Amino acid sequence: MSSTERLIEQVAWSCRILAGEGYQDLTLGHVSARGEDDRTVYIKRRGVALSEVTPADVLAFDLDGDPADAPGGMHLEAVLHTAVYRRRPDVRCVVHGHPPYATAFSATDADFEFLTHDGVLFIDGLPTFDGVPELIVDEQQGGAVADALGDGSTLLLRNHGVLVAERSVAWATLTAVLLERSVQLQSIASTLGALRPIPDELVEQIHKGKYRDGFADEYWDAWVRDLRRNGNAFGMPAGD
Repeated sequence: MSSTERLIEQVAWSCRILAGEGYQDLTLGHVSARGEDDRTVYIKRRGVALSEVTPADVLAFDLDGDPADAPGGMHLEAVLHTAVYRRRPDVRCVVHGHPPYATAFSATDADFEFLTHDGVLFIDGLPTFDGVPELIVDEQQGGAVADALGDGSTLLLRNHGVLVAERSVAWATLTAVLLERSVQLQSIASTLGALRPIPDELVEQIHKGKYRDGFADEYWDAWVRDLRRNGNAFGMPAGD
């Protein structure tokens, strides 16, 4: 398998993983990855649910090309991905979705609290894009979202959903999953009593120990094994 084929497969696996972690929303939501040439972007096509994406459902297009020449089947909000890639050469994968807890959180003025190890991943907080809550479909809108993301990895889109931009497909998937999980746990905790956040002086210490570089790949492999074991690897290449 070539490196490009492996990357396309990772995009498909990421979609499957996210589907099982709260991101399934009809045929909406998308994952993309930047190719080794830094110019080609591989993205899930529209019309298929995250839970059924195969490598054949991943489209390729030139980041420097004319949008009019983009392949048929592109999501309307593909500009969310292209705008980030053009501004952030360090980003290798972008995820956009509408997980229920994080999306609901984006529609409030609630403060994000460091309540769990999951939440500690977001040591720099959860910034919010307060622009239009409609579909992001043109270059100007996409640029505004990318500007709001800045140098970060996570952005809440007010009344809309989430955007994640990370160093690899595995890291983007993990970040997206823990974003939803940490907000869900905060929602649960808030119904049980007064919140008791992790002390500030411990947040960075926990972050360093919990989120080491190799851990994302370890978690990724476990997710893929689980999908295969539970019969959710249909249409995917056979395992090694």
